[in-house]
Amino acid sequence: MVITILSVVSFEKNTITSIQNSDKLVHFSFYFILTFLLLRSIKREMRFKYLIVIALSFFYGIIIEVIQAYFTVSRSGDFYDAIANLAGIICAALLNYFIIEKFSSSKV
Repeated sequence: MVITILSVVSFEKNTITSIQNSDKLVHFSFYFILTFLLLRSIKREMRFKYLIVIALSFFYGIIIEVIQAYFTVSRSGDFYDAIANLAGIICAALLNYFIIEKFSSSKV
């Protein structure tokens, strides 16, 4: 919900968005956090957990970009925003899989 609201609301140029390409870092961070929290909230034994969460996060990001492009006047959809979203999604999935889950399973 927060990502949706922040994605369609217009911001003044004197905010963080005035730094060139800083919005890509914001996109990366939003989708990193979204994916990480979704993965942590789903039971470990669920089949295809990573595939489902990655696909849902990615398609959510695409839908937001389409909404920005066609349904807002102050925002625009951007292919590179979608790439930043995907980078955040993949980094969160890799962090969760290779570090968090492997570390927590070795403690058992």
